[in-house]
Amino acid sequence: MDTISIIIPCYNMEQKIGKCISSIKKQSYENFEAIFVDDGSTDKTKNIIEEQIKNDERMKYFHKENGGVSSSRNYGIEKATGAYICFIDSDDYVEKDYLKELYDNLISNNSDIAICNFSRVYEDKIVENKIKKDFYHLIRFPAAWNKLYKTSLFKDNNIEFPNKRVGEDLSVFGRLLMITDKISVVEKSLYNYIQSPTSSTHTYDDSQYDTFEMTESIENFAKERNLFDEFHSKLEFINIYHIFVATAYRLSFRPDFSADTIRRLDEYVSGKYPNWYKNEGIGKYPLFYRIYFNALHKKQYKLISILLKTFNTKMEES
Repeated sequence: MDTISIIIPCYNMEQKIGKCISSIKKQSYENFEAIFVDDGSTDKTKNIIEEQIKNDERMKYFHKENGGVSSSRNYGIEKATGAYICFIDSDDYVEKDYLKELYDNLISNNSDIAICNFSRVYEDKIVENKIKKDFYHLIRFPAAWNKLYKTSLFKDNNIEFPNKRVGEDLSVFGRLLMITDKISVVEKSLYNYIQSPTSSTHTYDDSQYDTFEMTESIENFAKERNLFDEFHSKLEFINIYHIFVATAYRLSFRPDFSADTIRRLDEYVSGKYPNWYKNEGIGKYPLFYRIYFNALHKKQYKLISILLKTFNTKMEES
């Protein structure tokens, strides 16, 4: 059995980390190392972790100066000794067969990355997101977690998480999708993603525009490896979805959201990809997405603002 390195970034999680640790301890796949990277917590996170992981040599605690979740993940990658690597956010938790199902699936399919379904856990409901083995669907869910990777993908290709609050996972996953297409899917919901109003995905400040830079990081990666022409359509779609949909969706919660906001996003994408509306990926999406993209192509910015307000919940959960 190969060793799996689990990287868990932690920052001021004294109220939530216990459930995460407990779910890791219960894993049916036992050959793992859990690397807890404390990103300069100022509460009792350190005490809780050390108390709960004592007497288990598989559990390792590291403390570093505060630098953000990306720096913590990169720190964990450096410390990882396993042939495979996965990430768990410290406020989330996993099912007992999380590692086993991902590992068995990866090995049996000779994959470089195995991905499982996940559940968004709200206070009053649970919504399962099902993953499909198709680029245009995979790129919608670029989160570092719910995936098992060959460690060599990161270390041999010098892939690190950029130091940004929004889009850092997209930057990494987008680059990985150009390195390998050996990806398999576990059709079970094994990762529980806790919905918190204080998370970066629910924080609507100007960091949402970090996605611009993150899409460019993927494009630069492609250009450096002479892959830009080969992946042009997919790079274009990354912009279409993560700028026009994901970023626009989050910005729609801001009090200053307006037609000018949508215009700015359109000018950014159209400046790089003037024929984006012809992308084949658009046809793979549900009707309300296609209505939205058509309105955007026709520059009906006021209508789009209404569509976003009307369909934002549906867009998040679909």
